[in-house]
Order: sequence, then structure tokens, then C-alpha cells
Amino acid sequence: MKMKNCLSVLFSLMLLFGLGSCSSEEGKESVTGQGRIMVDLSTDLSYSRSVDESAYRNVNNYKVSLYKGEEPVYTDKLYGDLELEQSVDFGVPYTLTAYYGEDVAAGYDKLYVKGSQTFTVSQGDKKTVSILCKPANARITLVYKGNDDNDAFEDYFQDCTVTVKTDYMDEAWTMNKSNEGQQLYLKTGDEGTNATLSFSLIDKNGEPVSVDGFDTSKVIDLKPCYSYTLTIKPNQTDIPGGKVGLTITVDDGVTDEDVTVNIPGDYIPN
Repeated sequence: MKMKNCLSVLFSLMLLFGLGSCSSEEGKESVTGQGRIMVDLSTDLSYSRSVDESAYRNVNNYKVSLYKGEEPVYTDKLYGDLELEQSVDFGVPYTLTAYYGEDVAAGYDKLYVKGSQTFTVSQGDKKTVSILCKPANARITLVYKGNDDNDAFEDYFQDCTVTVKTDYMDEAWTMNKSNEGQQLYLKTGDEGTNATLSFSLIDKNGEPVSVDGFDTSKVIDLKPCYSYTLTIKPNQTDIPGGKVGLTITVDDGVTDEDVTVNIPGDYIPN
């Protein structure tokens, strides 16, 4: 299911800590050797309409960690449990991270949202730390279609199994027509990762298809906060005998990548 529109949710928290920040107010505080901050948390859920949006809108569900350099000040504290004011040392880099969800290698409906900001405050300064939390993993959805609006995928094949494997996964994840519409979230890391897709066709009699020249594997580039729709459909227009097209579409419209799995000859039934 493609979704062109992004959902943006803005949380104005104006939480007064004492940590340090990136955007500052003009006022100074007369605190020797320390400063204070105000935290502004916002989220861009992008492709989250299939999950429980209310859970992601509730800022009390978010966990927050604060590091002074490499040293943890606190980790994984619920936002709702944080003190309203907290002081930090001036001239020292701090990193504040907020997240919600499970950071797993792969899983259905496992949207993971996070944001981070590194900052330093001056002595007696009061600043605002703005953190944008957005999806940190990629999403893949399967769609099965017929050759046109007058037929269905089942008129040509019983199934097409797709396995997905990234470097973050110990084992490949298997999807088939029974998983159509389910949304698989994949860990990508901050810079993205490669995913190997493998395809196995089952004919109308329930037998695996083995055809010379059938390209059963493709490698694609997955990026965080991108949504991909894999549309599997027979196409008898361009190649004699037909072909099965697998189309991977980035929902935000930035990139469209077509990956075609060819079945040579006259394999596709009339």
C-alpha cells in the first residue's frame, strides 16, 4: 500500500531540564559552572498509518537517554518520569536521544522512531534542545496483482514467495501472498543497508517453478525512513511469453526503482 502523504506530529514539550542545547534563548542564568535547557520534541511518523498512532503521539511513551561525552548521565528513562529541571556542566558536549519502539532487525509492525541532538552550553546559559524523532527503519509491503484490471495474480500463479535478508538479520525473512498488505520493518542503520530479495514462484498446480534464465535474486538499497512497495504481477506486454514484474517504489516520490524478474520463453500460461 503506497502512501504519498507524510504524517507530521509536533510535540511542544518546553521541558525545562538543565542539560545544554543547540538553539538558545537570549537570557542567562546566574548559575556558576552550569546551564539549563528546554527540550522541544517533535515527530515525523511518515509511513505510520498502519500502526497505533496514539502510542507514538503520547510523549510519555518515549524513552530518553543523556550522555556527557561517552559517559551516561541516565539511560532509557521514560519522558514522563524525568525531573522538570536538571543542571549540566558548561563547555562539555552532551548528547540527548529520544526513541520509541523496538530496534529489531526485522518484524511486522515494528516501527522504530528516534531522534538525537548533541549540544554544549555556556556558563549560566539557558537553551532549547530541539529533537526531531522520525522512523529509523525501512518498511516493505507486498502487493500481488493480475496482468490488468480484468484478472488476478491467481489466474497465472498460485504464489510467489519473497525472502528478505540484510546484514542485521541472522536468518532471511520469508513473505508470500498470505502476507500481502502486512508491513515488514527492517533495520537499516543510519546510512542504510543492502537487502537481498529472493523469489520463488509456485504454479497453479502448487508446484515450484524452475526455469532456466529466471533471475531469482535482486539486491536493493534500503534507507531509513523510506517505504517500499513490492508489486508482483504478470506482464505479457513487452516480452513474448510474458514476465513477472517486481516494482519497488519509494513512497515519498523521491525515487522509483523498477526491478523486473524475467521468466523467459512462453512459460506464463494463457
